[in-house]
Amino acid sequence: MSQSRHCEIYKAVNQQWYLELGDFEHAEGDDSTTYGPFDTYTAVERELENHSNPGGWSKDESGTQPVPIKSPNGNPIRRTGRMTWNGGRY
Repeated sequence: MSQSRHCEIYKAVNQQWYLELGDFEHAEGDDSTTYGPFDTYTAVERELENHSNPGGWSKDESGTQPVPIKSPNGNPIRRTGRMTWNGGRY
């Protein structure tokens, strides 16, 4: 199901990709968690499949954004990869 919330995908100056995703429906940038780093844009798309559809996103592939040191909401950056429980995805 599509939810309208902040979603930005960008390449930082370290040439790694990051995903900023709102934590809840109608979340703005300050209420977002950063996921990454990712080696490719395709890897970001795979991570996004683990979350509800944000309803759209912006993409910046310029490689000029600074490397994030924390999420906009103040939380640590979440490392990538699917979470599992007893061998299954959730």
